[in-house]
Amino acid sequence: MLSRKITDGCEFVVFDMEWNQPFPGKTYSFDISTLTGEIIEIGAVRYSYDNGALTKHSVFSEDIAPVIYTQLHYHVKKVTHKKNSDLAKGRPFSEVYADFRKFCGVDCILVGWGNSDPAMLKMNLRKFGMNSNLDMFFLDLQPIFSTFSGQRGKQRSVESAVDYYQIEKNEVFHSATADALYTGEIFEEIFRHNKPTEVLAAVSSSSVDPDVQHEFGFVGREALDVESAMADADGFISVCPVCKAKLSDRIPPFRLRKSRYGLKYCDEHGEMFCRTRVKKNKAGRLFSTTVMRFATQTDYYLVASKREEYDKFGISGAPAAIKSEENRNEE
Repeated sequence: MLSRKITDGCEFVVFDMEWNQPFPGKTYSFDISTLTGEIIEIGAVRYSYDNGALTKHSVFSEDIAPVIYTQLHYHVKKVTHKKNSDLAKGRPFSEVYADFRKFCGVDCILVGWGNSDPAMLKMNLRKFGMNSNLDMFFLDLQPIFSTFSGQRGKQRSVESAVDYYQIEKNEVFHSATADALYTGEIFEEIFRHNKPTEVLAAVSSSSVDPDVQHEFGFVGREALDVESAMADADGFISVCPVCKAKLSDRIPPFRLRKSRYGLKYCDEHGEMFCRTRVKKNKAGRLFSTTVMRFATQTDYYLVASKREEYDKFGISGAPAAIKSEENRNEE
């Protein structure tokens, strides 16, 4: 997947959403897998990038009245502090989304905390018969923060990042608008505390097109041993899942414990991360699962760090005592 080059004048829309969920055990007239959450709030902040810094311009904040999951799920009620009576105050999803698109403009990069929001937005658009193409690149800021805060590979909440940068807490967390505002401030701090060229490189390589499938999976057959299970995925990771061209090795696949990692390259679609894991099915027999995806900054670090561990300790990896000490040092 081609990365999005960031230049002066580039615009970002930092956004967050809240959604209601179906009640477990309740019977619905449709397959709930087609709508695992109905959006009830969208919050966003618009930024422009220029000369190594972000400038905030405007805020978007809208509640949405659900038409399918009209009673708040108990977990959503607890997290968002909303009441059932609040839901009726919102506007129709189609109207709010139309205004959100106007707010985004014709060429911006969406920014979120975690990678679930674009998929949820596209799911809602499909469910309500709307065009589900977002036509915008998306950046997950969570791994970017982890990289620049020295906590690579660790998933941190918005609030922990706010605490890390000592950002003043003026809003209650878990409202879409508040979380978008906080995420925007974190984004500003990342630029403020690091070399802009390094931040831009990470942002560019980690921006993905949510309208294009960027992750592909393979499940192997039953095998007698770990090596045979991993070998079953060799054909899958040898060709580009998009154009079927033969892939070359950036970092040749290597085994670390019961996983195998690698970084492949397609002349047309760029670098691809691949990981194969060996598992047991219910009958106790071995099989492999493989994921291949367009590589992001997080994937580069993951493969490099695993390769470093492999070079130092071999297939067995670092002894448990050393791993525990490394984890303590990162905390």
